[in-house]
Amino acid sequence: MMTTVSATVLLRRIRPLTIKVGLVIYICHRLSDPTGTSLLPSLVNIFAQILEHATQIVRLNRWNLLLPLINIISTVSQDVVAIAGVFGLLHVGYFLYNLRLSDWKDLMLSTIFHSIRPFINKRLQKIANKILKEADSMLAKEPHRTIRLILPETGLTDDIILNELSSCAQRENTTCETGKISGTLYSVGNEHSELMCKVYEFYLWSNPLKPGVWPRVNQCEAEIVAMTAKILNLSGSPNGCVTSGGTESILTAVRAHVELYGKQRGITRPEIICGSTAHCALNKACEVLGVRLVLINCDEESSYELKAAAVQKHITCNTIMIFASAPTFPHGVVDPIDELSTIAKQYDIGLHVDACLGGFVLPFCQGEMTPRAFDFRLYGVTSMSSDTHKYGHATKGTSVVLFRSSELQHASYFAYSKWSGGLYITPTVAGSRPGALIACAWAALLSIGHSGYQQRARVIVEAARRIADAIKSIDGLKLMTPNPTIVVCFTSDLFNIYRLKDKMSKMGWSLNPLQQPAALNICITENLDVDEFMQDLRSAVDKVVKTDISAPKIGGTEMIYNTVSMLPPAAVEFAMHRFTDASLTP
Repeated sequence: MMTTVSATVLLRRIRPLTIKVGLVIYICHRLSDPTGTSLLPSLVNIFAQILEHATQIVRLNRWNLLLPLINIISTVSQDVVAIAGVFGLLHVGYFLYNLRLSDWKDLMLSTIFHSIRPFINKRLQKIANKILKEADSMLAKEPHRTIRLILPETGLTDDIILNELSSCAQRENTTCETGKISGTLYSVGNEHSELMCKVYEFYLWSNPLKPGVWPRVNQCEAEIVAMTAKILNLSGSPNGCVTSGGTESILTAVRAHVELYGKQRGITRPEIICGSTAHCALNKACEVLGVRLVLINCDEESSYELKAAAVQKHITCNTIMIFASAPTFPHGVVDPIDELSTIAKQYDIGLHVDACLGGFVLPFCQGEMTPRAFDFRLYGVTSMSSDTHKYGHATKGTSVVLFRSSELQHASYFAYSKWSGGLYITPTVAGSRPGALIACAWAALLSIGHSGYQQRARVIVEAARRIADAIKSIDGLKLMTPNPTIVVCFTSDLFNIYRLKDKMSKMGWSLNPLQQPAALNICITENLDVDEFMQDLRSAVDKVVKTDISAPKIGGTEMIYNTVSMLPPAAVEFAMHRFTDASLTP
């Protein structure tokens, strides 16, 4: 085991140098001895030979001397083609080795889909239309709603603008405040909302991109980073910044690792290892930054965890980072980050912990509710993300990304010193940022305090445990989160779980549908009425079992996911594009 670790780390370190030296030696050898029968002469002799040939050709007009040069070039070209072929085969073999069976299937189906798409456009459009009907219903696109597509000739009065929004806002906010929506609305209480509004108004027009204009906003950001770093046990000087949300935090962390663990080590094809339960923001980051994502299947056999042994099997000299979750969004499971940390240290690679959900809950759990270590107490953890706009109770959209070292943080910066507009540097992907949101996040942390977060964490975890116990007692349901803290996930071996989702929707509950395997989850918030949820869940299960268990007709969520399961990824993405089009259409 140690031999394998040492060899991988050594290869990662010396590979850039060996490739360059090897290429120089080979070229020198071929130029001096095309037949490959003599020893490699010195570089001086090679350059002397080339210079002598060139001089005789040009000055003495002895064009017949081109023949040796042509022979050399021909031999080298053949070798280059052969070497390229060998490396190409090795690359293909390596790619195929790391491809999962499901990836093979998706690749094959997508290829077939793109080939026959011109012939099935009409049928494809019918499928998309079915999903679009669901989208229109979800987006409440009433036929008689007011639609504005062009600027008014003269500006509307404040009263007209406010009246047009107020009725919709009141209705929509009331729906969120019922406590029946999974996640989404994490903070409750009029006093906290009023504080956020007042703070936002103070810095309504601020922009941290201009630090000399609003220095207090920059101080707020630095203090948010410091407080979050303390919560997550980052010792020493706090390194990090405030981003627009979990996605940007993950993107920023990946960019930093690509630079420090990738480019600076000569790795041109970086890889990140993660579980299939990792948040798809990582997929987006890897797609944007050109990183190969190595997915490890997390299923019932692995307890939906990213197992350290599976990760170790997939580490190569191209691996720059392991991605873990605390907890995962689908199943609410905290990955074995202590074991992953050990591996990251052994192989000298990064380890990012996505604590966007758990960053302001897990650190405040006490006693039996405390999960195993998941933060910077583990020396293999190199970066973390934690959303202030979730259980930090700040307004949408702020998050914090933290780095163990200033060197890694500097790798996440974008700096350009040659712009005609002056020196330009930003710590995040965005340039201009809303300083008011940073001020709100700062105010939220200070107003709640350590004891407030501790009390809220206990409420969340206790509610999750009560719901999990209730699910275990309901015939027909199967708990998928054995020790829940924030998210409770469940499925059924008796009936289609999506039918239960639709029954709960009719009772006003908005649960998250999952796939591969089919399941539902609920993300616990403070305003969730646990007793009401358990009562409605039991009632919905009874209705599904008694009336719908053998019903052949399907619709709603079941129709969508049944359709999705029968289509290749490219076809599903086609439908998803149409759904997003609907959300961007008035």
